[in-house]
Amino acid sequence: MVSWARCISTSKCTALMLKNGIVAGKKMRLYIRKSTFLLFFFASSAVLFYAFLGRYMLSGDIDFKFFADSLTYEKLYREAEFKTFSEMISWDSNYFGPLVILDVLGGDRVLVLFFNIMLTFISLWLVRVGGQYNWALFVFLLFLSPVTFSSLLSVNKEIISLLTISSLVAWLFRRHIGYLVLALVSSFFVRWQLSLFIIVVFLTFSSINPLHHQRALLLGLLLLSISVAYFFIGDQFVGVNSNADRGAAVDEGSGAYVFLNAAQRDGFYFLVFIPKALHAMYGLVFRIGNVFDLNDVYNNLIVTLHCLVAFVLFLIVFFRRRLKLSDDLVFIAIIYCSIFALTPIYSPRYFYPVFVLSCIVLARRSGTAGMLKMQAKFD
Repeated sequence: MVSWARCISTSKCTALMLKNGIVAGKKMRLYIRKSTFLLFFFASSAVLFYAFLGRYMLSGDIDFKFFADSLTYEKLYREAEFKTFSEMISWDSNYFGPLVILDVLGGDRVLVLFFNIMLTFISLWLVRVGGQYNWALFVFLLFLSPVTFSSLLSVNKEIISLLTISSLVAWLFRRHIGYLVLALVSSFFVRWQLSLFIIVVFLTFSSINPLHHQRALLLGLLLLSISVAYFFIGDQFVGVNSNADRGAAVDEGSGAYVFLNAAQRDGFYFLVFIPKALHAMYGLVFRIGNVFDLNDVYNNLIVTLHCLVAFVLFLIVFFRRRLKLSDDLVFIAIIYCSIFALTPIYSPRYFYPVFVLSCIVLARRSGTAGMLKMQAKFD
């Protein structure tokens, strides 16, 4: 008779043996995956951090801002600022997701904490497949970013985007329409660009697309289409562009991002896409000294360290020769960048889903295929 609990995949597990129990004359063994153990460790750390520090930071008793817009969402929720759905979503902002979460949970910060943890567990469960991926490594890499940890602690949109990108990856792994629907629905709670990304990915992989095997050509046409569209409807983003220009005026940067935005407005996005995407995701690496400036802890410390971690992972992906269009995960990451690098606002956390994808790419065991069309053997 086999033990009452066992590992259900060939991947390595952390084994905790209960030596004092006997079933039919045999010792009971309880196996806990390394990835599950790590996830529980980080979740427990988040609860302890919130209990001893986080709640006082959110209330303002401790001047240490580990969050981005959480207090803004809470203020809008308390003041019932928006009366209609259309007021919560616009070209340059989307408050829908965080406000719905706060409304459902009654604005309770403790419930938000456990909701975020639950959403993280669900998201990581969605992307798990067989032994071709080292899921303990994936969880470890994911939590190397301080943005991942901080997203557990208060209401935010990054935690919802984690669910969206995990659902999309689950669809790529399993090709079940339910995962795609979940990805699309959850994307509406984050940003309209994320919904557009889900639709573009679906159309790209669809069998009705005559170019779905010609990925380089598809990306070229996508960038040209975005460039032309932005040139003609750029006036719709005048508010976003104004905010970006004001931010650049008070910033001490090199002016590169301003130049790239100007080229984009003139219809040359397809030419500046690569440098702009790299700048948007990893530009803060060159301002690593800001981590010692605690006047803006979230942006100077948390986001800057996230950019450093994401940049290191990108270099590893590149030098391990995993940056290939034939890899579905790399391909959709580039599609994501082509849509989100369009924003004139400099915000590296918009690219958090790309970081998640890079973690999955690096968690793939050597020698396994990059394409995800295989029949997955589920855990």
